Amino acid sequence: MRKYTLMLICALTASSLCSAQQQDTAKASYDSTYHNYLYDSRLNYFKGLPDTKHEIIFLGNSITHWGDWAELLNNPHVRNRGIAGDISYGVLARMDEVLSSKPDKLFIMIGVNDIGRKIPLENTLFNYRRILDKIKTLSPNTKVYIQSVLPINETIINRAYYTGTIPEIQRMNKALKELAAANNVPFIDLYQLLADKDGQMPAAYTYDGIHLSAAAYIRWTSFLRDKHYL
Repeated sequence: MRKYTLMLICALTASSLCSAQQQDTAKASYDSTYHNYLYDSRLNYFKGLPDTKHEIIFLGNSITHWGDWAELLNNPHVRNRGIAGDISYGVLARMDEVLSSKPDKLFIMIGVNDIGRKIPLENTLFNYRRILDKIKTLSPNTKVYIQSVLPINETIINRAYYTGTIPEIQRMNKALKELAAANNVPFIDLYQLLADKDGQMPAAYTYDGIHLSAAAYIRWTSFLRDKHYL
């Protein structure tokens, strides 16, 4: 009996070690870190700004970061909360600052860097759910919009910089559309707006295959106004 018990303990221990090793290996296959000089310095900058009434916030990564939203929309209430390089983990971690003003509207676009870092889609969706839960808890009157991930131009893009693909982006957008519907949140399909017949971003809309030209930002914001999101 004692011998059997020892064998069972050994087997369970080996199984636990194997499971832990598998989890470590899976986690090591992607990078979910978000703290760096730019993230931390920009977040501290945001925290130092005064909260104002009726804010309209654009939240995301570099694609949001580089947009001059107040000028593009000719609206002094618009605020830019983009941080270049950000991922869904980073957005989730800074929601307290984003929601501190109890904004009227919040436009979210995040996920393309998750794809580039090979973060599993289910992880990104889980973070999105937690982001939506945060909004419901901290600022329930904020109108939330989930914006699709944009197309890339695979002939221009530097693969040392970004390794995602059009099919991966399309899968994420399908999942985000379903997530938005399940949470009664509007889904804004900017992918179709900025894609050509092959699903690629036209060269006129991007200078490096992923980041946007002025023409793309103007079309984006014109679309939001035409559809009365703003």
